Amino acid sequence: MEEEKIRYGLKNDYMFRAAMQSNEKVLRGLVCALLDLRMDEIKECVIENPIILGEDIDDKTCILDVKILLNNDKRLNIELQTTDYGNWQDRSLFYLCRAFNELGKGKDYTDLKTTIHIGILDFTLFPDAPEFYSEYLLMNTKTHKIFNRKFALRVLDLTQLEKVSEEEKETDLYYWAKLFQSRSWEEITMLAEKNEAIREAAATIKKLNADERIKMQCEAREQLEHDMASAYHHGVDVGENRGEERGRKAGIRALERTNELYRRLAEQNRMEDIVRATADAAYREELYKEFNL
Repeated sequence: MEEEKIRYGLKNDYMFRAAMQSNEKVLRGLVCALLDLRMDEIKECVIENPIILGEDIDDKTCILDVKILLNNDKRLNIELQTTDYGNWQDRSLFYLCRAFNELGKGKDYTDLKTTIHIGILDFTLFPDAPEFYSEYLLMNTKTHKIFNRKFALRVLDLTQLEKVSEEEKETDLYYWAKLFQSRSWEEITMLAEKNEAIREAAATIKKLNADERIKMQCEAREQLEHDMASAYHHGVDVGENRGEERGRKAGIRALERTNELYRRLAEQNRMEDIVRATADAAYREELYKEFNL
C-alpha cells in the first residue's frame, strides 16, 4: 500500500509559521530542542510578530521568520530557508544585528538581551565544513576566548540527517529535523511516538492541512518560492553563459527584482496576479513593465 503523502509539511514556510503560532506547545518544543532546554525552563515564550492566519500575505508578512521573546531575557529569530540564494551569511547577520539593536531609550547597554538568529536550512552553508547543528559566536581568533555570548548565529542543516553521530540521534533536535523532512503521514505518525511536542506538532500539521484558507496560503508560498528559485538560477545561468565571473550576483539581482514585484502586488492584494505570474513568464514581464522594474 502506497504511503499517503503530506501536501504541506514544515518545510513550507507558511505551514511552519502556522504550526508555531497556532500551538504554543509546538513552539515551546522546537525552542527546547534548538536551545537544549527542558520544558520547565521556559516560563514565557511570546511570538513578537504574529500574523492573522489564513489571510493573504502582504508586504509586512512576506518574510515569515518567527521572532520570539523567551523568558523576557532572550530574543530568538527562527528562519526557515529551503533554497540557497548565495546570500544567507550576509542576510542572517543583518537580521541578527537588527534584532540585537533593540535597546530602549534610557536603558543601559548591559540591558541588551541575548539574541540568537537560528537558520533551519535545507542546504549546506559551508560545503567544506558540513555540520548538522552549529553555533557561531564572536571570539578571539588566537585564543578562542568568547567575546560575548549575547550575539549568536545557529544553523540546523536538514541535509545532514544521514550523517549525524549516534549521540546526536538521541537528541530531540534530531527528531524535529526528521519531522521537517517527513514526506508522508506514516513517517509523521512514527515520529509522533518520540515525545509530546512532536505529537502536538503532528496533530497540528494534520489539522492545518484540512483548513482551506491555510492551504491556499501554503500554495501561494510554494509557488512564490518556486518562482524565486527559478529567477535566481536563470540569472546565474545567464551570467555564466555570458562569461561573467559574477553569475551568482546576476542571479541575486534577478531574485531581488522578482521579490520587489511580488511585494508590490501583495501590497495591493493582487494575489491572483502573483499566482499567474509564477507560471506565466510573459505575464510576469508585463508586470515588470507596469511597475517599472
